[in-house]
Amino acid sequence: LEVLISIVLLGSLVTALVVAVQAMLTTSSSVFEISEVETVLINASDQVDRAEQRCDYTDAVEAAALAEGWPADAVTVSVELLVDNTGDPAADWIPQPCDTAVRAFDVQRLTITATHPRIAVVRTRIVVKSEVE
Repeated sequence: LEVLISIVLLGSLVTALVVAVQAMLTTSSSVFEISEVETVLINASDQVDRAEQRCDYTDAVEAAALAEGWPADAVTVSVELLVDNTGDPAADWIPQPCDTAVRAFDVQRLTITATHPRIAVVRTRIVVKSEVE
């Protein structure tokens, strides 16, 4: 009887240990993939920062996705132009039209979104860009 109780207790401990190790591995994997998304966002922001000011930065953010081995459409960017300074973001920013030239003092707000291709992790970063020196 004592041997049976010892085996049951030992089995419970081993089961708890296996569950804990599995949880640790799952968490570690998730953290790694989330850090991949953050890396892609940082690289995309850097590519945008280095690019000349223009109305479309799709090629710059796609380069960041491709550098990580992701599909090009895993990273998207939207470009808005500052038209007023009322303090109301809905009124101050409008989508940047590509049919007009970007002027020297235009201020742009870029919303860069990265979606991990294998898991449901989506992160967004907002970058403000202008050529004012």
